Amino acid sequence: MVIDLRSDFIARPTQAMVEAMSLAAEIPGGFGPREDPTVMRLEALAAKTLGKPDALFVPTCMMANQIAIHLRCRPGDAFLTEAEAHVVTSESAAASALSGAMPRLLAATNGALDPDAVAAALGPADAQRARVGLILQENTHVRSGGRVIPYQHMQNVSQIARAGGVPVHLDGARVFNAATALGRPACDLAALADTVSFNLNKGLGAPLGAILAGPAELIAEAVRVRQMFGGGWRPAGIPAAAGIVALETMIDRMSEDHANARGLSEGLAEIDGLSVDPGATETNIVLARPTGTSSEVLAEALAERGVLVLPFGPCIRLVTHHEITEDAVAETLAVFRSVLTGEKNGS
Repeated sequence: MVIDLRSDFIARPTQAMVEAMSLAAEIPGGFGPREDPTVMRLEALAAKTLGKPDALFVPTCMMANQIAIHLRCRPGDAFLTEAEAHVVTSESAAASALSGAMPRLLAATNGALDPDAVAAALGPADAQRARVGLILQENTHVRSGGRVIPYQHMQNVSQIARAGGVPVHLDGARVFNAATALGRPACDLAALADTVSFNLNKGLGAPLGAILAGPAELIAEAVRVRQMFGGGWRPAGIPAAAGIVALETMIDRMSEDHANARGLSEGLAEIDGLSVDPGATETNIVLARPTGTSSEVLAEALAERGVLVLPFGPCIRLVTHHEITEDAVAETLAVFRSVLTGEKNGS
């Protein structure tokens, strides 16, 4: 048996999702960009879940982020974010290439923008500086290991942004993990941003797809930008059907993924040869730093024993999802002990 902890998007869809997709395949798809009945149901459900007027189904969360940037930034504009944000590290400089917008990198701690830095960046207009078209926050923050930006902190940044007349976009690829960790509904976090994106195929477990939610007039314009960016997929009812099931059935069980991640983090912290801070495991992502070898060498040794992890700079990353059970956590820990300490894996 292979235990794949490289990402939550690797998880297979649930049986309920498979059945929903099979049924959707029998429903005639719409011809126009917003005519497919199953897609329309998904978009309405996503908008309601986040407390937004409208939502748009797109192929990836990266596309959702880039549409949001394009809608707010003119060529030559800047958007405020931080150096480890996904839009900076993992989106191929798309904001510059597609929208002529540049990231202005502010001080941050585990993805949480420094409110004073935000306020300073929104200071008096200066003809020598780029106009700020957008503020982008990411919650959870993937590069820090799924850390959660506190609600009050997001609220502070939102208030500064609104006072300065600048919209906020929430890159919420795993926003439901953040909401679960904070003990709040996702709509509370979404209310602190003008637009919100989230993945359907990460913590929610659908096979693919993402959502961009926001004001109705902006989402109407987003349909055109989605087409321009090559995301005008149709018919898309089959993946949309899985997304509906994901939103209806997977949010309430995310606490199980978080509990398994904590168990994994605590167990790894007890193994010689690893540096792990269990207190930093706030959602479903665990970062562990090998102390006697490289992350690549350790990942290769684990893979030979059926445990797949992701080299993540000097660390390895492990992500729990609905297919990672308590038994899988126990087996993973046994394999780590076998690889790092020579302890025999008795399973």
